[in-house]
Amino acid sequence: MGSPTIVFCHGAWHNPEFFHKVIAILEPLGYRCVTVALPSSSGRVPPPTSLDEDIAAIRGVVLQELDAGHDVVINAHSWGGVPTTTALEGLTKPERLASGKSTGVTKLTFVAAFVIPEHNKNMTHAGDLQQIFYHDVEPKEAAEWLGKLKSQSLASFCTKTTDAAWKKIPSAYLVTEDDRAVPAAFQEIMIGQMKEAGAEIVVTRIEGSHSPYLAKPGAVVDFLKKEIGESPN
Repeated sequence: MGSPTIVFCHGAWHNPEFFHKVIAILEPLGYRCVTVALPSSSGRVPPPTSLDEDIAAIRGVVLQELDAGHDVVINAHSWGGVPTTTALEGLTKPERLASGKSTGVTKLTFVAAFVIPEHNKNMTHAGDLQQIFYHDVEPKEAAEWLGKLKSQSLASFCTKTTDAAWKKIPSAYLVTEDDRAVPAAFQEIMIGQMKEAGAEIVVTRIEGSHSPYLAKPGAVVDFLKKEIGESPN
C-alpha cells in the first residue's frame, strides 16, 4: 500500500498555501500530500453559518484518498484541529476494516492545535496578528502572509463539535513553546485533557512561534517523519 497520504488542514484566517514549505520538502521524499481549503476561512460573503461546511470539506478530501487506496494521516494546525476531529467519524482503520474496506485514518498529528472534547466550542482572539502568528518569521514574509489572511466565519467558532477522533486514533502533538496565539501552557492543558480522556498521544516540543510551517519547516518535517515513518518510495 505504500506510505499514507498526509492530509493538511489549516487554521483560521489562513489557506492551504500555508503548508507550501513543508510539502515542498516532503513530496520529493516520496510522501503524498494533499490539502483542505476550509470554507470558513475563504472570506466568502455571506460566510458559513456553522462548522458543517468545513467538516464536509475535510471529510470529502479524506474519503477521496481512502477510496483511492491510501491510508491517511491527518496534520491539523491551530483551529484546524476542531473541524478535523469531528470530520473523521467512522473513518478509523478498525472501523473501516470492519465494514470491508482496506484503508482508514491511522494517525492524527497536531501542531499548536485546538483539541477539544466533543460537544464543546472553540475560542478566538484579537490583537497584533504579526506578533501573534509570525513573530519569528522573516519580516517581509510575515508581511506577505498578513496580506493573505482572509476573514473568518464567526459562527464557525460558536458551533459545538460532535465527535473527538483523538479518542479513537493514535495521535501526536507538536507543542510550539514560544507561541503567542495558542500559548504553550494552554497546549499542555489540552494535551493533559486528552490523556485524561484515554487518548494515545506522543508529545514533541520545539522552540518557536505559532507558525513553524513558515519559520521552521524542517522541524515540522522531522516531526511528521518521526510519527509516520520514512517513505518507502
